[in-house]
Amino acid sequence: MKCKSYHHGDLRHSLIEMGIKLIKQEGEEALSLRKVAAKCGVSNAAPYAHFKNKDEFLIAIQQHIIELFTASLEKAFEEYEDTNLLLPMLGKTYVMFFYRNPFYYDFLFSRKNISIKLSLDHSNNRDNTPLAILQKAAISIFHRAELPEKMIQDKIIAMWALVHGLAAIITMPNVEYDDNWELRIEEIIKSISIPYV
Repeated sequence: MKCKSYHHGDLRHSLIEMGIKLIKQEGEEALSLRKVAAKCGVSNAAPYAHFKNKDEFLIAIQQHIIELFTASLEKAFEEYEDTNLLLPMLGKTYVMFFYRNPFYYDFLFSRKNISIKLSLDHSNNRDNTPLAILQKAAISIFHRAELPEKMIQDKIIAMWALVHGLAAIITMPNVEYDDNWELRIEEIIKSISIPYV
């Protein structure tokens, strides 16, 4: 397992990708910047130009995963923004992101520094941008339906619990299901989706 070839300036990204591969294969405890450097064919000192230590490296991996997750939700938001499918498709995108990348679920939500803000004020919710995208969509829809703030907040928590719970279930290695998650997840979400009014 070697680093993909990288151009000048994107060694940081290559180190992060290799770090993810090593954690998947050997576990977080076995990870070291020295090992990542060796796999990428660079000097032991090279990673330290980008990360002070292993803890900072792990935070960079976390941020990388959040950026990928955010990009997938933003794409769904743009595609379905003006349709009645916006909330179900954001939910499906949330769940399928982790279905395709179960390691990301375990890694992200095992972090002690992850912050979940369930306040309706999402303007400063930069710590958890993916949840902010769900909140923004739901708030816009529920405000148009003239729902009270407390009810909107309750619905958002319930919606997040639904998709987050589904993501937890489908990333568990020993869950048996006699159908195809990818084909069924949208229907599962719609079957218990929270009506706009």
